[in-house]
Amino acid sequence: MFARFNRSSCCTLLLSCATLLVAADSAQADWYSGDPYTQQTGWPQYTDNLSNASQTYALTFDNFTWVPGAGGGVIDVVGGHFHSFGQLSGLSIDNAQWEIRTGMSHNNGGTLVASGSGAVTPYATSFTQGGAAVWGVSVDVPNFALPAGNYWFGLAIGVNDGQPGWFVASTSGASGIGGPLGDDLSVYFQSNNSIVSWDYVESAIINPTLSGFDPSYYIREVPEPSTFALAGLALALAAVGKFRRR
Repeated sequence: MFARFNRSSCCTLLLSCATLLVAADSAQADWYSGDPYTQQTGWPQYTDNLSNASQTYALTFDNFTWVPGAGGGVIDVVGGHFHSFGQLSGLSIDNAQWEIRTGMSHNNGGTLVASGSGAVTPYATSFTQGGAAVWGVSVDVPNFALPAGNYWFGLAIGVNDGQPGWFVASTSGASGIGGPLGDDLSVYFQSNNSIVSWDYVESAIINPTLSGFDPSYYIREVPEPSTFALAGLALALAAVGKFRRR
């Protein structure tokens, strides 16, 4: 004899499964510095991954605290929000380079912990900054484990057609995940050229009368294996709800 299922019992099981899924997701360690704000940023922070011969490697770093979750602290996606002062389409963004460092401060690059690149996916968002559309950029990086600790993250983007002009969007920490949020601690780096050199300068020191310097970035941990298992269970229970066992 098979157990008899009715619609009520199936719904109860699905609700329980959904609760488990939410619990699993909440155990996932993600960091997000916050949504871009709408007004023009106090100090536009240029970003470029050597996409043009006349441009230089440039990126802004934000400090973050990493607490590994159920996924063991293994990172698989990094990203951020970017805008231009023109009407450039973010669909042209096709390359990126990221870095994670420790011990950074004014005129001090600290220690490089991890760096690399990955498959770049640009996408439109509903955000604007200074009247310009903000585009999201997701980078699928090779999985790597990051131990718990305090770090700095920076992301440089570029386009292979040589079209420059992208800046990382600034945030005050709204809707952020993790921390620190909205603390105005950011460090800007631009490799040397004949025009200007910024050697890991702290934004608030260069512009002491301004605020809102934190770049809008995110880092995502891989989902824990049980999340996939529970998702499969939810689908199975949904199918059971269509039939009654005799």
